[in-house]
Formats: sequence, C-alpha cells, structure tokens
Amino acid sequence: MEADLDYLPDPWHRHSWICYGNPVIMKALHSSRIYFEDGVRAGFLLIENDKIAGYCGEGSNPDNIEDYGDLRIIPGIFDTHNHGTYGYGNSDLAKTGDTDLIKDDLRHYLHALTYEGVTNIFPTETDTLKQVAEVAEEGYPDGAFIQGIHSEGPYLNRVGEGGRPEPHPDIRMEDVYRYWDDSKGRLKLFAMSPEIPGSYEAAQFLISKGVTIAFAHSNAKSAEAREAVDHGWRVSTHTANVMQGIHHRDIGGLGVMLMDDRIQNEVICDGLHVCMDFIDMMFRIKDPSRFMMISDSVALAGIAPGRYEIGWVTPLNVSKEGFVRDDDGRLLGSSKSVLFGIGNLVNQLHLPLEQVLRLSSLNAAQYYGCADTTGSIAIGKYADLAVISDDYQAQATYVHGRKVFDRKTETPVFNMHMFDELPK
Repeated sequence: MEADLDYLPDPWHRHSWICYGNPVIMKALHSSRIYFEDGVRAGFLLIENDKIAGYCGEGSNPDNIEDYGDLRIIPGIFDTHNHGTYGYGNSDLAKTGDTDLIKDDLRHYLHALTYEGVTNIFPTETDTLKQVAEVAEEGYPDGAFIQGIHSEGPYLNRVGEGGRPEPHPDIRMEDVYRYWDDSKGRLKLFAMSPEIPGSYEAAQFLISKGVTIAFAHSNAKSAEAREAVDHGWRVSTHTANVMQGIHHRDIGGLGVMLMDDRIQNEVICDGLHVCMDFIDMMFRIKDPSRFMMISDSVALAGIAPGRYEIGWVTPLNVSKEGFVRDDDGRLLGSSKSVLFGIGNLVNQLHLPLEQVLRLSSLNAAQYYGCADTTGSIAIGKYADLAVISDDYQAQATYVHGRKVFDRKTETPVFNMHMFDELPK
C-alpha cells in the first residue's frame, strides 16, 4: 500500500506510520527549507532506498538523520545540454580510439556533475555516442543519471559572432542511421540547422525513432525557421545564441523560437551568453514553463582563468567572469553551471526560487517524459536532490537516494590530467 502522507493527520502520526509500519525508512534529511513541488517546508524528508517515501514536520524524531540545518534542499538539476565539466567529458578523447579511456572519463564526468547539484543529464556528444550508451547501461551509481543522449551536431551552420561562418559536413543518411544505432536507442535530442540540404529527411527519420529535433546554429530567417517548426523542430538550442536575431523587418530564427508555443526553449542563464535584461524580456514574451535552464558547459568548466591548449578548437581562453572564447573572441561554451544560473535568476531578476527550480529541473523532466519519477521533490519520486548554500554552492548531492557528493568530505578538483590524455 502507498500512503499519501500529505493527508496523514499530523507530522508525528505521519512519522509513526512510516517508521513503525511499512515501509521501513532508511534515512531522514532535515532542513528548515525543503523545496517540495507544492511549497517550502521545514522538517524531515524521508527516504527509503532510492525513493522519497514521506515527510514529517519539525518536532518529529525519525531515525538515521542527516541534519542540514538552514541549508536548502532542492530538486536535483536536470541539465539537458552539457559537454563537460572539471576536466572531464572531453570529446577530443574520441580521437584516441581508446574506448576504455573514453568510458573512464565519462564515469568521472558523471561524478563531477554532482559538484554542481546535477542529478540527471543528457551528455552532449556525437563522436562518443557508443561509449556514452555503454556507460548508461552500467547504471553508474556514483554520479548523475543519464536520462538520454544529446547530439549537438554535426550538422550545424555556424553563424554569428562576427559573421564568420564555418563549413558544415554534408548530411549522409548512412551516418544518421549510424548515430542512432551507436546510441543504442538512448538518443533523445538531436540539434541540427534546418537550412542544410538533407536536414528534413534526417529529421523525419530521427523523429520516427522518438528523437526530439532542436533548432541550432542556424542562419535561417523567420520564414525558413517557421517551415522547420512545421516539419518537426521542437527545441531551441541555447536560445538567442548562434541564430538570426530579432530585427524590426524580420524577427529571424530567434523571434520564431520565442513566438511559437510548439518550441521548448533552452536558455543559458550565466548572464554572459544572454544578458539578464534579455532573459527577462524572453520570459515576458513566452511563459517560463516553456524554458529549460542549461549550462552548455565544456570540459574547461571549473578551471582557473587562463589560456589553454585543448585540442578541438585551440587555444581557448577562460576569463575570470566565466567566458570561454577563442582568440578572436567567439564564445565556445560555458564555464558556469545551471546552479550559478539559478542564483542569477533569483538575485538579479528577483524571481522566486520555487519558480526557478521548475526551469532547472521539472520543466525538462516534463518535456522529456520522466516527470513521474524525477524533476521535483514529491512522495514516490526518486530522491534526486541537491543541498545548497545561500550562495548557490552545492553542499551535497543525492542521486536515487544515494549521497554521491558531500563537500564535507570531498573538495571539487579540476582534472588537469585531461591535457595529458588528449591526442597530440
């Protein structure tokens, strides 16, 4: 029998029913600020194995308490666009051809994500789809859970940033079939420029497999962007970045992405890729429920400011503000986390944290069909949780009820060995 604990008569009786009846609670997390899906409460979050089993209020006395005091317990972050962090997740390792090295790097990457409160992830990769799928099959227990795979490219029409277009590979359907096969059915999101010849055929095939198509790195103006949406494009990749901007004679791809309610919008909230005023404007144009916070972080996220030889585009420059740029000043990914962006939305746009947490967790879970098990703190869902300080630093992270990061016992350290592992 499953009990709806919100309707049990009082916190003590809730606690008694849980602790002395069935099921048996494995641990209780205490905080004065637990951000449930339906509000903030003080008390004890009760976890049985991998699920949230219940809640009891202050004054209760459950067993096996982990006391977080005034630290906030929030839903674990679901980042659907993340290339790497803390020196892990580096796509250049694909050039080594060393499958064991690539998979070991991916396992470390999944753990490093938890330094920033990420519990669910779409690793964003094309060249190592097969290795990501194999690691996902392991059910790796010490890091973020792979909900699916995101391939950003390779069919991208790199525009903007000083008007320096780059060549794109031709679309060959045999390659598209291979991407799907390599992912072992785990490919969930495929980003592609609709103006590239052959994109509609590729999109049709991937959509037939249940893959969502994202509008990305596109020079399309409004008419072409609308046609793409009519043909199945449904997500806007890092909205406002690398797409035709809004002009009073043509609203461009960006305008269509914001005006069309069929589109779910990724948004980077580091304040660097999109200024905070523009983010505010986007939320006024389109309901925030249609946005998903992403990091778009790269393997250099977490490193000290400096100039680094990294391989795929080299060198890269990381500024003290968090920009990751090439020598010409073009932005090439982020060094900031979704958790950093949460702080920006709360502190700079003055949005309620309860609303922001939907953008960082629940909206993506709902859009990609896993909100029945994750994305918010609710009884019966997985205990995917982040414990954060008031300055938006993760203090502990739980994935499926297992504490996989604890700042008291582990200090996040950037993997400088990544430079040794890269192909020369």
